[in-house]
Amino acid sequence: MAVPTSHLPRTLWIPPDKEATNLDKFRHWVNAKHKLALMDYNELHQWSTSRESAENFWIDLFEFEKLNPRVVPERAFASKGLSMFPPPQFFPDITLNFTEHIFQNRAPGQVALYACSEGLAEITEIDWDDLYTRTKTFADALRNSGLKKGDRVAAVISNCVETIVACLAVLSIGAIFSTSSPDMGVSGIMECLAQIEPRFTIIESSVRYNGKTRTLMDKAEACLDGLRQIAGFQEMILIQRQGFSSPPSSTVTWEQFNTRATGRDLTYEQVPFNHPGFIVYSSGTTGTPKCIVHSAAGVLMKIKKDYMLNLDVRQGDTIYQYTTTGWVMWLMVLCSLSYGGKTVLYDGSPLIPDIMVTLRMVEKLKITLFGTSARFLSDLMLSEIKPRRLVDLSSLRTVSSTGSVLQPDVCEWFHDRGFPSKVHLVSGSGGTDLAGSLVNGDPTSPEYAGEIQRPALGMAIDILDSESDKPISVAQKGQPGELVCRMPFPSQPVKFWGSDGNKRYEDSYFSRYGRGIWHQGDFVSMSPITGGFTMLGRSDGVLNPSGVRFGSAEICNAISGMPEFEETICVGQRRPTDHDETVLLFVKMKNGQALTGALIAKTKSRIQAALTPRHVPKHIFEVPEIPYTINGKKIELVVKQIVSGRKVIPSGAVANPGSLKFYERFVDLKALTKSERLSSAKI
Repeated sequence: MAVPTSHLPRTLWIPPDKEATNLDKFRHWVNAKHKLALMDYNELHQWSTSRESAENFWIDLFEFEKLNPRVVPERAFASKGLSMFPPPQFFPDITLNFTEHIFQNRAPGQVALYACSEGLAEITEIDWDDLYTRTKTFADALRNSGLKKGDRVAAVISNCVETIVACLAVLSIGAIFSTSSPDMGVSGIMECLAQIEPRFTIIESSVRYNGKTRTLMDKAEACLDGLRQIAGFQEMILIQRQGFSSPPSSTVTWEQFNTRATGRDLTYEQVPFNHPGFIVYSSGTTGTPKCIVHSAAGVLMKIKKDYMLNLDVRQGDTIYQYTTTGWVMWLMVLCSLSYGGKTVLYDGSPLIPDIMVTLRMVEKLKITLFGTSARFLSDLMLSEIKPRRLVDLSSLRTVSSTGSVLQPDVCEWFHDRGFPSKVHLVSGSGGTDLAGSLVNGDPTSPEYAGEIQRPALGMAIDILDSESDKPISVAQKGQPGELVCRMPFPSQPVKFWGSDGNKRYEDSYFSRYGRGIWHQGDFVSMSPITGGFTMLGRSDGVLNPSGVRFGSAEICNAISGMPEFEETICVGQRRPTDHDETVLLFVKMKNGQALTGALIAKTKSRIQAALTPRHVPKHIFEVPEIPYTINGKKIELVVKQIVSGRKVIPSGAVANPGSLKFYERFVDLKALTKSERLSSAKI
C-alpha cells in the first residue's frame, strides 16, 4: 500500500519557455490540422490515446518526424480491432528504410559522432561524410559476402564507431542487427546467439574498462566454437584493438572484411513498417533470455517521439546517453543520429579517473541532453559534489534518468545544489520489451520531487487493481497497482524469436488481463493531485507481509538520505514452510560505517515515520555487495528466490554473480551468528 498524500509535493522546476519546445509546436500543428483546441499536455495525451483519434496521432507523428518524406500514410492500423496480440501491423501501406532516414538529415562536413575513450584520453571526431563512407563500404562488403534481407548479424562489441557503422550497414540491407555487451560471459552470449543463429558475428579483440585492458581472444575462440555448431553461421569478424593477436581460423579482421567492397553506392532496401530490424534480449537473470524482435521503423518512431516531444531534443543538438551495447538504451544512441546533430559515444567506465569525468565531457562537447542513471546521480549527491560550481554546464537543457527509481532527495539535490536551475530533470520508465517509455517527462509542465511527470504520448496508460485479475482501474484513486497499456503502439515487439516465441510473447504480457491489455509488470501509483507517477518496484518484487502490499522502492526511498548506507535492496522471504511473508532489508555500508543496534533502530523508526508501521522490515542485514545486472539494475527477484530457499544458477546477465552466494545464509535465520541476528533490534 502507498501512503496517501493530501499535500502538493515540492515543485523543483518550471518550464522557462514552453512555446519554444517541440511539444508545444506539435500541439499547435495538430490543432491547426484537425481544427482542435487542445490546451496542454494532458489534453494532447488524451487525444493521442482515444480510440477515435489515436490513428490520427500516429499518422501525424509519422509526418512530424519525417520518417519517409516521400509519403503521407492514409492509415496507421491495418485492423480496426486494436487488439494487442497477435501484435498489430502498423502503417501497412508504406515502406521505408532506417538507414536512409538517418542519412537524409546528414550535414556534409559537420561532426556526426564524438567517440570518447575512457577518461577522455582520446576524443575522435567522425563527420557525416566519413560515417556515410564507412557505412557504404561495410554494407557493400556484407552484400558481397552473401548477407540478405532477414539474415541476422550479431555484434559483441563496445559502444564504439564500428557498432554504429555495422548497424546502419545491416539495416540498409534489410537484415537484422543484434548487440551484446563484451562484458557478458561466454555462456550468456551463447544463450542469445544460439537462439537467433546469426550469419555473421562481430567481436573485438580487447576492451578497456576501469583502467585495465582485457583481451577477448579467449572469449572469441569459445564463442566461435559454439557458433560453428549453428546452421547458417558463416564468419566471425574481428575488430583489431590494443593487445591484438592473430585471429582464430574462420575469422577475418574488420579491415580484411572491408576489402570485399567493390565500390557500389549505399542502397536502401525498402521494407514494410513491421519488418524486423533489431533483436534485443530480456535480462535472463532467472532463465534463458527472451529474444525480443523489434521493427526498425517502430523503434525509430517511438524513440524519436520520446526524444523530440518528451525530452525536447531539437535539430542539431548534441546528445549523450551512457549505456552499454547490451542495453536497449543503445538504440537511443543510434536513433539520436536522426536529428542531424552530434551523438557522443563513450567507451569505458564513467568513473575513471573520477566521477566528474562525464560532466567534464558535457562541458567540453557542449552536450544538450545527458542521459544517465539514477545511481550515477545518487553517487554524485553522496559524494557531496556540486557539479555546477566545478564545470560549465550551461549547454545542458535536459538530463534524463532511467534504469531505476530516481529518489526524491536526489531530485532535490539536483536542483538545489547539483545542476543549473534551468535544466529539466526527466525520469522515465519503460523497458527493453517496448524500446521506449510508458511514462516520461513533459517539458511544458512543472517537475515535482520523486515523480515521473506524465504518461508518454500515444501510450494509453492505466493502473489496475493488483489484487484482482479483472481490469479494474485504480489510477484516479491514487492507489498503487499494476502498470498497463490499453492500446497498441508501434514499438511493440513484432515477435519473440524461436519456435515457442508466440507462447512466450503472450505469456509475458497478456496472460493476466487478456490480449487487449499489455501488462508491464511494474507496481506504480499516480498522484491525483499532480498527475505524476511513482515507481514502487517490479510486480514480482512486491512485498506482501500479512496481506499488506507495497513496493520495495518505497522502503529504499524512505532511507535513501541516510549517510551510513551506500546501497540497499529490500525483498520478501517466503520459504515453503512459511505461512506469511517476511520483509528483509539488506544494506551495504559506506566505508567506516557499521550496522549497530542503534542504527537499525534509527532505520526502522525512519521507515515507520515516512510510511507506516506495517512497512517496517522485520530484519535488517549488512551485506558486502548488492547484486546488479550488467545494465546496472538491482536483481531483487533472484535475491528473493535465494532467501526463500530456491536454488538459483546465476546467468551471464549478472554483473557480479559472486555476490549472490552471501545471501544463501539468510534462508535459515535461526542459524545466523549473534552479530548477524543483531538485525532484529526493535524500534
